[in-house]
This record gives sequence, structure tokens and C-alpha cells, in this order.
Amino acid sequence: MKYIDFHVHMDFYKKTEEIIKTYEENEIYSLFVTNLPEIYKVHLKKYNDYKYVKLALGYHPEMIDYYPFNKDIFNRYFNSTNYIGEVGIDGSKKFSHNIDIQIKNFDYICSKVSHEAKIMTIHSKKAEDIVLQILKKYKIKYAVFHWYSGNIKTLRYILDSGYYFSVNPCMLESQKGKEILNNIPFDRILFESDGPFTKYNKKITEPKNFKDIFQDFNEFYKIDNFEEIVFNNFKKIILERQFFEQKNKILKEITNSR
Repeated sequence: MKYIDFHVHMDFYKKTEEIIKTYEENEIYSLFVTNLPEIYKVHLKKYNDYKYVKLALGYHPEMIDYYPFNKDIFNRYFNSTNYIGEVGIDGSKKFSHNIDIQIKNFDYICSKVSHEAKIMTIHSKKAEDIVLQILKKYKIKYAVFHWYSGNIKTLRYILDSGYYFSVNPCMLESQKGKEILNNIPFDRILFESDGPFTKYNKKITEPKNFKDIFQDFNEFYKIDNFEEIVFNNFKKIILERQFFEQKNKILKEITNSR
């Protein structure tokens, strides 16, 4: 069985190339999320050909006070990846002053992804209901809520919409996190490190910690196959995306031939 890491900010580690090499050599399927389209552009040529590390095109909502959303770059590179993230809305006190612009940006991103075979990794802090509303508005097929911290009622609406959650070790450290973990069915869980923004044993989370972290999840759930569960879910969403992409391709060919 192989490990997965569906949300990691590799460019924020002090030695990005070294951490990517670790993921590749240990055959850990991982999603390298980016905070700006400009950052995606910089990393694309260098890191887009790896087998296990995949690059996601993103615009983090927390960037809005520092960098405007560059639609031109986002659109230019939109078709170069199957993954969009980190994207979303942050309604917490620090960022709520510009939530209208955040909503407009996320709405635009979802309008681009609509009917496309792309998987989104979503930031939804204090804005879970708005995020879900926009995802459903554009009939987004594949969305993964990263480090969900909202209420259980909205969590169930998210599940009803067919979406996934990526969970990390920090969620095991609070009662709220544990409550959320207990309300996500096993068939909707993916694993994320969110490194280097999480810590394990008071140190920045790294792939070398994964064996112990996965064992912690086994103990929490009183199971012995958390690794297998999240890997099978990962395979499922990837295969579904590929099937959806192929179906869209065939439909376009039929339409164009008429």
C-alpha cells in the first residue's frame, strides 16, 4: 500500500527540491497546491513531469490583500493541469472585510471548472455554506474540502453533494476536530499533511512522519487499515475523474461531427 498527501504546500518548505525528492523516492502520491497562478507558472516547467507529485493551479483567498487574482495567468494555464487548488473563500475575521471580492473570484474559478474533469481542493474557513452554494451553482463534479472546520449540519450537506474531505493530524488534537472526523464516512476521507503549516510532535510535518500519523488515525478510529481506506478513496476519485474526462471528450467529438 502507498501513502497519499492530497494537500501540501511544497514551496513553503525551506528546501522545496529536497522535499519533492522525498515524495518521489518514497512513491507518495501528493498534490502540490499553489497560492497564486504566478507561483504555478514558476513551478510548472520544473515540477510538472513527476510521477507522484502533481501540481495544482491555485489562488488562495488569504492572498487577496497582497496580490489581486490574475485571471490572465489562471486562464492561460487552466488546461495544463487536472487539479485546481488551493482555492476558496475565507470568512474569518481577518479576511471578512473583502469577502465580496473573494466570492467573486471563487465564483469565477468555479465557472471555469464547471463541466470540466478537474479536482478542486477547497479552503472554506468560516465560509462553508457560501463555498458549497457556489460549487453546486456550477455543478462542480469533484471537490475536496481541505481541513474542514465548519458545523456538522453543513458537513452533511457537503456529503450529500458527493464531495470529499481531506483530513490532517492537527484534527486529532481538538474536540471539534475529532467530532468532524467522526462524522465523515470512511468512503469520503482523503489524507493531507498541509505541510509545512501543520506540526507533528511539535515539529513541522514531513513525509517521514506519515507512518506514525497513519497509526494515530488507526488508533482514533479503532481500525488497522486507515492507509488502505484513504488510498482506495484516492484511486476512486482519480479513476472517476478520468472516466468523466473521457466521456466529455467523446461527447465533444459527437457534437463537433454533426
